This record gives sequence, structure tokens and C-alpha cells, in this order.
Amino acid sequence: MQQLSYTNFEGEHLSRIVPAYFYITTRERNAWWGTTSKQYRGPTSLTCTLAAAKKVAEGWRAQGSAFSIQQVPGLHVMSEWTDVALVEFHTNDSYSTWDQTHADEIKAGMPLRDVVDALGPMGHWRGTAPSPHSFVSGVLDGEDVAEPLGPRATFQAWSSYSFGGKYLLGWTEQAGRHKAPGVRRIAKLAAPETTGD
Repeated sequence: MQQLSYTNFEGEHLSRIVPAYFYITTRERNAWWGTTSKQYRGPTSLTCTLAAAKKVAEGWRAQGSAFSIQQVPGLHVMSEWTDVALVEFHTNDSYSTWDQTHADEIKAGMPLRDVVDALGPMGHWRGTAPSPHSFVSGVLDGEDVAEPLGPRATFQAWSSYSFGGKYLLGWTEQAGRHKAPGVRRIAKLAAPETTGD
């Protein structure tokens, strides 16, 4: 996944938005007085597969580090040439507080840059906007394939454990906390309107 750059969006327009599975890798380190600090690194924390997320964790390994991976619902935003991943992952039901009265700003055909802005931290939210730290975005590379959400999507999470520096990390799986109604609603709002003949 590459860093999001608006210069890449010149002249591009939204084709469609598909709700998809993404993965966020977080490094956890022991901090002061028994607390744990959690870090993620923008688009390098965001991947399309669990295997890629585990690879990110291996690349960040250092003594005293542990990792968590969250499978999260996100938005696969497509234009004529670019595929963008947008994730708002601090909220359990991602994008659930996005203000639907601004749906005309995310319709197919709108400039891609405007769509990404509308769905970001400075976009339109009912009540308090999610923290800017809740948002992670990136441009999909050629080998990245975002898996669309199934009709009964559930989400998982993983915590790392170590066998020592010479071995790959082990992972414990548990139920994740995320839900998909918010991202599904965004995709429906963005869909082109059909007319019955």
C-alpha cells in the first residue's frame, strides 16, 4: 500500500465504493509504569490480507515489542485509474456517524479528491468527528486485492507471541470488535441511482 497523494488524483472521478476487509497492524511496547504504548505507521499499517499484516509485524520487530492485528471494515474507493483504501478504525461501527445528508458529495462521477476529503477526518460527521488518528488510508499497489465484505461479515483480531528472535511470531486469534453497517451505508449512498424503465 502506498502513501495517499492528492497529486495522483488529478482529473480522476469516483467510479464506485465497495465495502471491504482491511487489516491494521499495531505495535505495542511496554511504556512507563506498566502501561503500554500503541503505534501504527499510516499506510504501512494498512494491508489487504492477514499474511501481509503479519509481514508488517515481522518488519517492525524489536526487543520488547508485541503486535496486534485488527481485521476492519473499510471503503475500497475506485476511480478510472486509482484504487484507494479508507479505514476509520477506532469506532466499532466504522463510518456509522458520517452525515448522510452530504451523500451528493460521494456519488459516482464526483472528483476523487473531493470524495476522499468528504470521507476523511475533516468530512461531514454527526456530532463529534472521529479522531484524526482513527483514519488510515493508502493507494493500493498492483498486487493488493481488497476482499469485498460478504453478506454476514464478521471480524477477527490477532495478538502476537514470540518464540524468540530466530523464529517467526506466533498469533492468537480472537473475535474482533468491528461491525460493517456504517461502511455498507456509505457504499449504498455512493452508488449511481438507477431508474426503472
